[in-house]
Amino acid sequence: MSAASTSLSRGVITLPRIATLSVLLLALLVFRDVWLPVQSPYRSHTQPSSTTLPHTESEVDIHRGDGKHVLNGTASESCMDIPGADNIMVLLKTGATELYQKLPTHIVTTLGTCVPHFMIFSDLAQNFADIPIHDAIAPVSKSFREHHEDFELYRKLQQYQSEGQDMHRLSGGGSWNLDKWKFLPMLHQAFESAGDNIEWFFLMEADTSVSWTNLLQWLRTMDPQNPFYLGAQNVIGDTVFAHGGSGVVISRRAADMLTHKRTQMGKAAYDEEWEESTSTSCCGDEIMARAFAQVDVPLTPSWPLIQGETVSSIDWKEDHWCTVALTWHHVTPIEVDAMFQFEMAWVDEHGWDTPYLFRDVHNYFISRHITVNRTSWNNLSKDHKFISPDLSTDDKATAKKEFAKFKMFEQKSVASQDACAAACQRHKSCVQWMHTPGRCYLGNVMRFGKSDERDSEHWVSGWMNERIESFAEKLAGCRTRWHG
Repeated sequence: MSAASTSLSRGVITLPRIATLSVLLLALLVFRDVWLPVQSPYRSHTQPSSTTLPHTESEVDIHRGDGKHVLNGTASESCMDIPGADNIMVLLKTGATELYQKLPTHIVTTLGTCVPHFMIFSDLAQNFADIPIHDAIAPVSKSFREHHEDFELYRKLQQYQSEGQDMHRLSGGGSWNLDKWKFLPMLHQAFESAGDNIEWFFLMEADTSVSWTNLLQWLRTMDPQNPFYLGAQNVIGDTVFAHGGSGVVISRRAADMLTHKRTQMGKAAYDEEWEESTSTSCCGDEIMARAFAQVDVPLTPSWPLIQGETVSSIDWKEDHWCTVALTWHHVTPIEVDAMFQFEMAWVDEHGWDTPYLFRDVHNYFISRHITVNRTSWNNLSKDHKFISPDLSTDDKATAKKEFAKFKMFEQKSVASQDACAAACQRHKSCVQWMHTPGRCYLGNVMRFGKSDERDSEHWVSGWMNERIESFAEKLAGCRTRWHG
């Protein structure tokens, strides 16, 4: 066969070649659907004009190791070089059983991109790449570590590490009891390690999300030479304390006062006293509050700036709407990343001196999702509950008698989603509803909620958009709230 005919035969499209190309195309489609990451249910796909995120090849969002944030080919000011960034030490508390599930996202977002000074504390000394993970439990006295029941997981972690086993397999086994022992030891380690330039300490957990721009701006409103211990207030007994997972802020003055007390008393005697207290307490953040109270540094309540909800669970009401949004808690890694991308887009448009409010978070993540009813969705309505007597677990006769006290339209609300929506319409304060056969729940506060697709009970949820828009319009000119 001649060279010309050979060349010609190679260019002929044959059925086997068509079949091969079809198989390759199918494989690419399967790879896209199976392996590409799934986005958050409330993460924006189309970008509002006020906070445009990059989504074309020419608008790639680059986060360099030196903290440079680049958008649309223009380098923004380094988020590590913003005034005040060099004066904050961030303490991230986590555990060895969750380290590789939660820490990576923090390293590639705010913590690793924008924070010049941070320490990561866990219940096991190890390295994550070139980042040291500090053992917060190691300073606890040997008698507790080796014999107290709270340290059973700690001892198991040591064994798993020495044997090269996967520590994630120990998840859920006593981590809560062990966690409370980390708080004071990690504070002492951080306070002793901090350079003279550190004016503030920010304590967070692996499922906490923090706004770096809002935190920096908020701290400028306070003097670190005053003793501050700030956070979302909780109460146990007589102790008012800052909830650890929501985020805790400590000024250098407060840290120095705690350190002075420990030095004055003698570190060994001080630690022994607080170890005994920790052994009988439920929670490390409550112990931390008692330690600060001992040096006359009470909690400065900072809710709702620092708060413990997610974007899906928070109640969007006046307390939040015009408040600077600092923290979220119980967030997943994909939500940490979503909030970081939102923040970087905000900064690129508004700069580092304009805070974003809870209102802005709502408008970006939530507002477009509540314009229609959602099936297999629980929007957390709970202010009025109408339940058919047939579903009651109480005495049927009593249940029917109680149900009969409701107005007729409220009784009918359990029959269908339309009837439930109509009941919400007739309740002037109602802004959302959810229905499942035999049940109608109404809400006076807007919440987004979450999918119940994998739950045994499925709801249909809806929102009264005109009322929500009226609420937003009423607060359009509100003053920015900077303090709790």
